[in-house]
Amino acid sequence: MRRILGAITMLMMSQVAGMAEPQQFDLDVPPTTVAANIQIIVRPSRGAVLLYMGPAYDSAIRFPGPSSRRMVPTPSRMVRVELVEGAKSFRIKILGRIDGLDGSKIQSPSR
Repeated sequence: MRRILGAITMLMMSQVAGMAEPQQFDLDVPPTTVAANIQIIVRPSRGAVLLYMGPAYDSAIRFPGPSSRRMVPTPSRMVRVELVEGAKSFRIKILGRIDGLDGSKIQSPSR
């Protein structure tokens, strides 16, 4: 059973120009969160952001500028963000989330 909470729980800004290495940080969501509705605002608008979800960081979710939102799985609260295509800064907002009601993570089926 899951529930959706629609509140902005995190606002993060980055003003790093020419970022060579991805930034790593924790999303401001509870550990029981299984998916989050994330909005990323990119400056300048022609840029994009690549979001890598932990713990594997093996595939990126692309957020093109000026603003994009996606529902992304959250196997971990730790994420990496990489600025690409001329992006200089970004802002992340958590617009909502889906939590496991019993406090446990819901496992994705194996592929």
